[in-house]
Amino acid sequence: MKILVTGSNGRIGANLVRRLLGQGHEIRGFVFPGDASRAHKLDGFANVELVEGDLRDYDAVQRAVRGVDAVYHIAAAFASPHDNIEYLQINGLGTIHVLEAIRAHAPDLHRLVYACTEAVYWRTQDDGRLFERPIREDEVSDSKLMPYFLTKWIGEELCMNYHHQYGVPTVVCRFTTVLEPSELLDEDGIPQHWSLGRTRERLRALPDPSPAEREALRQLDTAWDAGKRLLISRCPDGRTFKQEWADVRDIAKGLALALDADAAVGEAFTVGGLLTVWEELVPALAERLGASYADVRMPSPNYFEFDHTKVRELLGYTPDHDFWSTLDAALAIRAGRETDVVPTGLRYGGAAVR
Repeated sequence: MKILVTGSNGRIGANLVRRLLGQGHEIRGFVFPGDASRAHKLDGFANVELVEGDLRDYDAVQRAVRGVDAVYHIAAAFASPHDNIEYLQINGLGTIHVLEAIRAHAPDLHRLVYACTEAVYWRTQDDGRLFERPIREDEVSDSKLMPYFLTKWIGEELCMNYHHQYGVPTVVCRFTTVLEPSELLDEDGIPQHWSLGRTRERLRALPDPSPAEREALRQLDTAWDAGKRLLISRCPDGRTFKQEWADVRDIAKGLALALDADAAVGEAFTVGGLLTVWEELVPALAERLGASYADVRMPSPNYFEFDHTKVRELLGYTPDHDFWSTLDAALAIRAGRETDVVPTGLRYGGAAVR
C-alpha cells in the first residue's frame, strides 16, 4: 500500500514509518516546515516521499492525501510553541482538513488511523490520577484540559463522526505516555520519570507551592544532599505510584496492527502495556545503575493502569517491550550503538521533548 503518515518525522511517526517500510509499504510523509531540525530524519530510508505542509493549509493536506491507500494521522501540536488557538487550529481544524481531503481524494480509503492520548480519561477537576481498577476505553472523562488533551479529543470525535456519517474506515489509538529510549535518561544517566532530581526541579519551579508540596520538596532536598538520585514516589495515602507507559516501538506495533484488523474499524483502543510500580522498579533500578534512592510521599496521587481486554481481542495487540528492554535500548543509544529505534531528535530546533 501507499500510506500517508502525517507527522512522519516525529518520535512516533518515524518509528511507525520504519515498521511500515519493513512490511513492504510505500510511505508518503507529511512534515511540518516549522520542525526543520528534524526534516531530514528519514533521508536514509528508501520508498519514502516527503510532502512539506501545515495541517492548517487545506491545499497542502489535499496534496498529501491524493493517491494514498491509507492514512495515519499522527501529527499534532504537542509540547510546541503554539497558543491555545493554534492548538485548536492544528489539532482540530487540521484533522477535519485530513478528513475532508479523504472524502474528496481517497473515497476508497482502506484505513484511517488516528493517534489520540490516554489523557482523555483524566478529569480536569481531579488533583492527580487515582483509579482503583483498570481503566476501560468507555471511561472517557467528561472534562479535558486545554490545550493538548481537549483538542486531541476533538480530533477523535471528528474522526468517529466521519466514520459513522461518511463511512471513513477509522481506528483510534489512544497512547499511554510514550517512552522513547533516546529520551529516557537524564544527563546523569538516570531514567527521568524515576529521577529524584527531576521531581525536585519540578517542585522548586512552582510559583506558589502548597504546604504538602513544600514538605515533599524539603524531603527531596535532604535526600539530594545525601547523594540519593532515584525516587520511590508515593501517593498522599502512602501507596506507591503505579503508571502504565508504552515503548515507542510498541506504539508503532499497535498502529501497524490497526491497518488490517477489520474488527477494529469504528473502535478506540488504549495502546500501552508497560506497567511500572515504583516500589518494585526503583530498588531493582538502583541496583542496576549503582545509585541510591529515597522514598517520599508526593502532593498528588499517580496510580492507574488500563484494561487490555479490548485491544488484545479486537486489535490483536500485546506489547513486546518491558521497562528493562527500553532501558537497554536507552543505554545502547547513549553509548553510540545501533538500535532498532529512530531517535526523536530536536523538536522545533530546541531541546528534545521529554
